[in-house]
Parts: sequence; C-alpha cells; structure tokens
Amino acid sequence: MKKLILTTIITTAAVSVFAQGTVFFANDTATLPSPPDRFIRFGAGAAAGGATPGAAAYGTNIQVQLYYGTSGSAESALIPLSAGAARLRVSTSTATGTWLGGGRTFQSAAPAAQLTLQIRAWDINYGVSYEAAAANANNAGFIGKSALFGYVVPQTTDPIAASYMNNFVSFSIDIVPEPSTFALAGLGAAAMLIFRRRK
Repeated sequence: MKKLILTTIITTAAVSVFAQGTVFFANDTATLPSPPDRFIRFGAGAAAGGATPGAAAYGTNIQVQLYYGTSGSAESALIPLSAGAARLRVSTSTATGTWLGGGRTFQSAAPAAQLTLQIRAWDINYGVSYEAAAANANNAGFIGKSALFGYVVPQTTDPIAASYMNNFVSFSIDIVPEPSTFALAGLGAAAMLIFRRRK
C-alpha cells in the first residue's frame, strides 16, 4: 500500500512538472532572426551615461527579466518569472544587444495557454527588481521595457522553435532623468504656457 501511495505521489509530481509551460528566453540572432530588430538598444539620452544612442546595449550590470500574464493582461498585472533573470553581454562581446538566456518555466502557465509577455531591463546597482529601480529617486542608470507581446505556450511535443518569443521586438534602455531635469522641463513648459497666453 505504501509503495502504491509513493508511486502515485511521484507520478503526480512528475506530471505536474511536465505540464508546466516553457519559453526560450533569448533574443540572439540564431533564435530570433531579423527583421524585425530584436536587440535591446541604448536610447536617445544614452550619451549622458557614456554610451552611443542607438547602439546595441551591453553591460552585465543590466538585468533582464521576463514578465507574463494571461492574454490581454494590463502591464500592471504582469508578474516576473520567479527565477531566471538574465544579464546583457559585456561591451567586447560580438553579440551586444542580447542577453544570456535559455529555457525558462512559467510558475503558472500550462501548454496551449495564451499569454501576454513583456521584457524589462534595469541597472541592478539601483534596485533588485525593475520596480525597485524605477522607484529609486537616486537612479542614474539605464532602464527600459519592451512593448507587450503575445505568446502561446507550446505543447511538450512541439519542437524547441515553438518556444521562441517570435513576437518580441527591439526596445531601448535610457538614463533615468534626474529630478532636477524634470523640474527644469516643468519650468520650461510653464514658461511656454505663460508666453502663449500673453500673446
């Protein structure tokens, strides 16, 4: 009887793990050929951080995380994978703009599930998560996120290519403007408004 119970528990556990959905978390050219552009790039304000605007981004201090939710989920409802964050490659890499990824398992998404995905990147020197970095008033690092995109979790019998994030496209990371920059922009906008009213 004990053997039967133990076998049942092991089989159930194996089936539940086997039934979990997966994704191949990578944007290298072998996985996601161009076009469209699939790289993470430095944004327009990158020169302030010593980088070239528009260039493929790099830096192992830039963490990259996959967020997901059911199809049609709002961005605010997406959750990060519980494990498996990645980092951008070093500046001397021949594959800048890509991260060191690989297979990932969703906490709660079975095969055939339709999901909404998003990729978020941030400087880990300013927060252990994207949310922490975005809320950090002292953040002077690069941060950014992709547009939302769809994904259908492949069946376990599907080829590896079925788990590629084919709907993912390029996005930019940029330096977070300092509060003084926001204040200056606000003053400029107020001045323009006053000037227009006087006319």
